[in-house]
Amino acid sequence: MKRTTVTRSMLSMAAAAALVLSTQAGPAAADPPAAGCLVDRLEQLRALQHRLDGLALDGLAGAGQYWYVDHQRCALTIGMLRGAADPATSNFLATARLTPAPVDIVHLGAAIRPRLARGPAADPNSRPPNGFHGGSTIYSGLTGTVFICTAGFNGYRPNTAATAGHCARDASTWYDGTGTLIGTVGQYRFPDADWAVIPAAEGLPLAGDIVDGNSTTRITGFAKPRLHDRICATGASSGTRCGTVDAVDVTVNYPEGAVTGLVRSTQSGAAGDSGGPVHIGSTGVGLISGGPSEGAPTFIQPLNF
Repeated sequence: MKRTTVTRSMLSMAAAAALVLSTQAGPAAADPPAAGCLVDRLEQLRALQHRLDGLALDGLAGAGQYWYVDHQRCALTIGMLRGAADPATSNFLATARLTPAPVDIVHLGAAIRPRLARGPAADPNSRPPNGFHGGSTIYSGLTGTVFICTAGFNGYRPNTAATAGHCARDASTWYDGTGTLIGTVGQYRFPDADWAVIPAAEGLPLAGDIVDGNSTTRITGFAKPRLHDRICATGASSGTRCGTVDAVDVTVNYPEGAVTGLVRSTQSGAAGDSGGPVHIGSTGVGLISGGPSEGAPTFIQPLNF
């Protein structure tokens, strides 16, 4: 992976718009620890992020995959699909380079997408006993090829299950592994955000935990993830994998539209994990949203809905 660092030249006024680009193979060289961005610089970076968000919301971000303010480096980090040179991408990068604040461009080998999957309908042997659990595989139908996602937390809103908003965008009715009706989507947001709540079908007991194989984790409360938190997430395809939050307030430019306010973590994942619960011990903090088709990073919808 290549990282390109962009800074504004500080020579003459005639050269004020010139950019100095330095590229090195592999990860970016480590900077000295930053005491934090000065207020003016931080405001510049946030304003730039909002301008880029506006382009993405208008479908003009080209191959820009994600971007966020990196407080440690005091720069805006942009993940770009490697090799893209279309006009929209060029214009997007030109906008990014108009700021006097530094911009770090990370070249990506794979696109960032929601982690929805398609596959065969429910397996009647896959559901754990004693109710419906967070972390369970959920299906959009009972026969043939269907959409597959993961249940998030039960009870984040009373008497509801949760999953990713892009799952609800593609299907309104969801079933568990035995073909038992979970419910019909009540509310969802995608793009812009990525969450959905499903009021439980009559008689469906909602367990207050998340399940991975034969083990369960009781969830006793909810919070929002913070930078450097050590988190674990459970997905239908990946099981439980853990990592560290390395960016917050991330904009992700999915093919279906931009989603703002996400969190990036170092854990890997795969298609089918969408909507899965993200937690710190017994505290729920988010839902799996997307990432590359396989691997890291993983982008997370915080529990703020």
